[in-house]
Amino acid sequence: MRYLLVLIDGLADTPLAALGGKTPLESANSPALDKLASAGRLGTIRTIPRDNPPETLAALFTILGYPPGPYLTGRGYYEALATGLMLGEGEWCFRLQFVTVADRKVVDPRAGGLSEAEGRELMRALEQHFKQSRVRFVQGHGHNHLLVVEGADFTGLTSVSPFNVVDLPVQAHRPEGPNAELLNKLMDEAPNALARHEVNRVRLDLKQNPANGIWIWGGGTTVEVPGFQKTFGLDAALVSYSSLLRGVGVATGIRVISPGESPLVPDPSGRMPKVGGDDRKAVMTEEIGRIRDSTLGALEKHQFVIAHFSYPDDFSHQGDAEGKVRAIELIDRHFFKPLAKTLASAEVRLTVVPTLMSRVETRQHDDRPVPFLMHGPGVESRAQLTLTESNAEQSGIKIDDGTRLIDYIMNGL
Repeated sequence: MRYLLVLIDGLADTPLAALGGKTPLESANSPALDKLASAGRLGTIRTIPRDNPPETLAALFTILGYPPGPYLTGRGYYEALATGLMLGEGEWCFRLQFVTVADRKVVDPRAGGLSEAEGRELMRALEQHFKQSRVRFVQGHGHNHLLVVEGADFTGLTSVSPFNVVDLPVQAHRPEGPNAELLNKLMDEAPNALARHEVNRVRLDLKQNPANGIWIWGGGTTVEVPGFQKTFGLDAALVSYSSLLRGVGVATGIRVISPGESPLVPDPSGRMPKVGGDDRKAVMTEEIGRIRDSTLGALEKHQFVIAHFSYPDDFSHQGDAEGKVRAIELIDRHFFKPLAKTLASAEVRLTVVPTLMSRVETRQHDDRPVPFLMHGPGVESRAQLTLTESNAEQSGIKIDDGTRLIDYIMNGL
């Protein structure tokens, strides 16, 4: 028996007026998922433990069967692991994110979607501006990068994602707590290095959002995580473009398989219009195909394979209901439809679950339970329902402790 867990960030949502009172999952034309669901079983699962904020890291550890509390050091640590960076004693790693600020508010937490080259150039500008021995700037991708700080203990510091402060006053949501002044000073001074940079001058000429500020959040330091294979007895592999998920894979000893570099590499000069529409659809289609091929290859070699998609969550943060529907349809057409042939001819138990709910209406995550689908050997179909939020609720199967999902994956439902 082999097991395939498909994580789809933000797949679940609430009914939207823009979609005639339906959720994106209800609105999407997804025949492959519908067929799998009808032949399997549905339920709901609480991926965010009660009294925890709705964050991806907590949801991911929960789904993998780990009570998340001891491991929530901050996503910066796990993203560092994904880059091959091992933190030294006394070092902390934070997510450094380029943002667009206007009227003292974060108006775009992705700074309009930076290219790889634009992100590199702006990080170089920060390195030249801040020449401090305690701080290291680590190159990432696009608008996402890392900041390593040594010689300061941030235990007890609170910071929030820029996605959670869109259109809110910057001053009221900055890092607070031990040594917060160091981070806030960097955030205050960064605009001086970015405002007149050529990358931003070009972006303004093209009427694109400039990367005129940075947001520092999600700091973490080294924490020991029990190995997945030792804990559950499963040889596992993970296929994902996400630095956070890849870092958790490294921390838990799950083999990380790269689906390849993202094909989203606009003109390095930054002088081309923002990628969107058909271009974005083509990018998603290519990436989904790479994840599919890598997943099929992994299933030939590993007992337990995790495949991950983030597109529905991305569109939720943009407030784009139609984009979210299209993303679900593309995943259905280019991942689940071809995958169904393998599932029909192999002993594979499939589980599909949103990592957590993400709402188009609020552009933020939500801590409500989400629907899940299980299909394959050891899963008896009863109600023949398609995968929607309301159908999952109707099924009557409710997993309140999300860490139990791994037991159901292994033993059937």
